[in-house]
Amino acid sequence: MVSPFFNNNGPFKFNEILKELDLKLDKKNEDLIITDIKDLQNSQLNEITFFHSKKYKFAANNTKASFCLTSQNLMEELPKSCKPIIVDNVLVSTSIITSKFYPDSIDDNFDVTVEEINNTKFNDTVK
Repeated sequence: MVSPFFNNNGPFKFNEILKELDLKLDKKNEDLIITDIKDLQNSQLNEITFFHSKKYKFAANNTKASFCLTSQNLMEELPKSCKPIIVDNVLVSTSIITSKFYPDSIDDNFDVTVEEINNTKFNDTVK
C-alpha cells in the first residue's frame, strides 16, 4: 500500500510474522513472503489481512489476501486461497503486525514546523 503518511518496512517472511505473534513457526511455509497488511476488501496476493467479526463475512469470503489473522470460529469463512493465522485476539494481533510494517504509525508526534495561519501569507485567502 502506498501511504502518504507512513513507509512500509516490509516485506517479511511468513515465519517472521508468526514469531512476532509468538506462534509456532511453520517449516513448510517459512519462505513465503508477506508484502503488506490491508483490510479484507483491499488486500491482494502475498498480503495479510484480518477478520474479527461475522459482520465482515461477505468481505472475508471474497478477500484476495494470501494470509488472514482470525479466530478459530471464523476461519471457515475465508476462501481456500487465504491461509488463516489463528490468534487469540485478532485486533491486538493486527496492531502488532501493523506496527511491524508501519513502525512510524504508532508514533504520535506532530509537525512542529506548523505555523498559525494568521502568521502566514495564506491569512487573507484561507477561511
